[in-house]
Amino acid sequence: MSAPAPSLFTPAAKAMAEKLGLKMGRANLDEFAATLMELAKVNPNLVAVTSDSRGSGKLGPFGQALPKQLVEVGIAEQDLVGITAGLAACGKKSFGVSPACFLTARSLEQIKNDICYSDVPAVLIGISSGVSYGALGSTHHSLHDLAVLRAINNISIVVPADNFETREAIRTAAKSTKPIYIRFGKAAMFGLHKLETKFEIGKAI
Repeated sequence: MSAPAPSLFTPAAKAMAEKLGLKMGRANLDEFAATLMELAKVNPNLVAVTSDSRGSGKLGPFGQALPKQLVEVGIAEQDLVGITAGLAACGKKSFGVSPACFLTARSLEQIKNDICYSDVPAVLIGISSGVSYGALGSTHHSLHDLAVLRAINNISIVVPADNFETREAIRTAAKSTKPIYIRFGKAAMFGLHKLETKFEIGKAI
């Protein structure tokens, strides 16, 4: 049973957002799932790999619409990373989707060697990151993911701030030839950017 997403915003922060005219969007995880589906429908080489996480990763509709483009490995995050890396090495555009807490701890050696050292264009999606799992406790929290992955060479790390950055990060990752880790929480996010804003990984907006 997944815990509800804790609010990211204090009353003061919400008041400032209202003053600035910012509109509340949806959770970046929902935006990720919609964008991935949109891309996969026109690219049969795009594959999602999940570790009993299609529900929490919002990929249930993806699996129903595109069953041949989703690989379910069960609760086996190390296998998820190895399979995601192998698919990428074989020419697929693979997205490995798993809770950040397990993906970046249990599978760290596979991330380091199978993806980063091997330099395959795989995309890892850390879902329900930070303290998104709330009351499920520290076993499900992932404050370590940014720390450990920043210490590994040859992987870009992206933490989208709103729905616009999420869409652009996924579209960019789908075309990338290098390893990427993208991190999502569960809470809805305020929209920060105009649609004409230019997005590029590694450059501030």
